Amino acid sequence: MLEATRAAFAVPISTSQFSCVGERSGNQDAIGYHLDEHNACFVVSDGVGGNAGGELAARIAVDTALNTFVDHPSVAADDIRHAVKAANDAILARQRELADQSRMSATIVSLFVDRASGQATWAHVGDSRLYWFRRGALMQRTEDHSLSERSGEAAMGNGANGGERLVKTNLLYRALGARATAETTVSASQQLADGDAFLLCTDGLWQLISQQVMERSLQLADSAEEWLALLRRAAEAKADKSQDNYSALAVWVGFPQQVTLAGTARPA
Repeated sequence: MLEATRAAFAVPISTSQFSCVGERSGNQDAIGYHLDEHNACFVVSDGVGGNAGGELAARIAVDTALNTFVDHPSVAADDIRHAVKAANDAILARQRELADQSRMSATIVSLFVDRASGQATWAHVGDSRLYWFRRGALMQRTEDHSLSERSGEAAMGNGANGGERLVKTNLLYRALGARATAETTVSASQQLADGDAFLLCTDGLWQLISQQVMERSLQLADSAEEWLALLRRAAEAKADKSQDNYSALAVWVGFPQQVTLAGTARPA
């Protein structure tokens, strides 16, 4: 189900999300966000396949990171690392309580926004990604903590085909719940511009659709909700019986549909 929210305070932000089970028996993706007149936080997590409890680990990761941010809203790198560490600690604590889920783990990708100053910072562990677009073109994306990223297989935007993302087989070399310490990659703080757009998604989505599809869909969309509807349609057209769960959370700053159209209309 698509959801859309528009806030009218400070930096204008709108958001939309979807999560699809694909052809799996359950959905191990989790999405959540907090949006108030001063701050915003958006989180996506994916339970790592192969071990029991992935769905629970993802939900713990999202809820803990959000709650930590709400208690102490900040876009400072140290505070963001603290939020991710809290998520890792919460998963480890639950592992100790549940013997049959003692190896559960999850990825996380998160975006933190100070709406008063217009500053944004993001962080991730694993292969769930954040894409940052400006004027309809990709500015930056997170680099996966995976062996395929290191070898260049995931660099084109569509990941390697098939295979569970198993920490135990070293395809992912970082995940929440895999170690006592969360090794988090945190971006430099960025000053937002009107029309910036962010896509946070699990690997099930970026394995299906390319960066170019993301950009073209953004340039055609009139809202965050419409952008995700276009991306979901593109993903469904390529999904097959082996398809993983795929989920996405879109965040629009201001009105990207006006800025992207203005940018693409200018002569080269």
